[in-house]
Amino acid sequence: MLEMTDREKFLFDLQGFLHIKDFLTSEEVKGLNDAVNANAVPMEEYEWTGPSTYAGGMHGEYKIRSLHNMLTWDQPWCQPFRDLLAHPKLVPYMNTLFGRGWRCEGEPNLILARKGCGGHGLHGFTSRQHDGAQHYTYNNEQFRSGMTVVQYQLHDIEEGMGGVTVVPGSHKANFKCPEDIMLHEANQEAVRNIGCKAGDVVIFMEATIHGSLPWNADWERRSLLYRYSPKFCSFSQGICETEMPAWYDELTEVQKAVLEPPYVYSRPLIEDDVETLVTPRNEPKDHIPRKRYEY
Repeated sequence: MLEMTDREKFLFDLQGFLHIKDFLTSEEVKGLNDAVNANAVPMEEYEWTGPSTYAGGMHGEYKIRSLHNMLTWDQPWCQPFRDLLAHPKLVPYMNTLFGRGWRCEGEPNLILARKGCGGHGLHGFTSRQHDGAQHYTYNNEQFRSGMTVVQYQLHDIEEGMGGVTVVPGSHKANFKCPEDIMLHEANQEAVRNIGCKAGDVVIFMEATIHGSLPWNADWERRSLLYRYSPKFCSFSQGICETEMPAWYDELTEVQKAVLEPPYVYSRPLIEDDVETLVTPRNEPKDHIPRKRYEY
């Protein structure tokens, strides 16, 4: 059974993000890219608009594109994106970050960029004040995160060429980040552009200062973002806030559980085996595993 290792826990606690290599198989990456190729305007045909609205070191000739609605594409193109809602490798990480019981925040979005696209300005809540929707805490040998982003890379990212960027350790910062650092005009050594291969994933908290640097590679950037929050809160409007979408019944029971709106009592909880759902209200107490996670 997969689980978050002690090494990964140390790195996530230290850095406020975790880079996991080879998270997706080459077949999974191909399936996602094939779906994008079949449903999105090709990079060379898209009418890129510009310039980027971000100032300073984030400025670019063009604006990045953001693609949505992948979960509603026709079959088979929607399926690779639906499969990521509760990916078997992802569930143990989410169970460790949130405790069992967590939810997907809205629909995923795909960031597309061509050479010359500006960045996405650095932002993040840090720990200067408490916000239950975006925070980081550690108690009783467990950490808990507010809204957290899972960013899958569908194309390579070379360090220094742009894309996903973080300020390591900023999730614990007690002082306001100077504006020139946020604009990437000063102390650039504090900002890390994470080099990734296609299939890698970067998990980071909204509390961690993050963004993306201008894209300078000759190929298209493709970064796919899924956002997750604790079971009891909503950072933004979710997919199923008032009613379930038409395609809800096409999902597995585990995928449905991830789309539940925010609440705690009697919530279906996903085990690390990604097959078992436990509802505390309806299960005998001696059948509820309590050793690893708090409800």
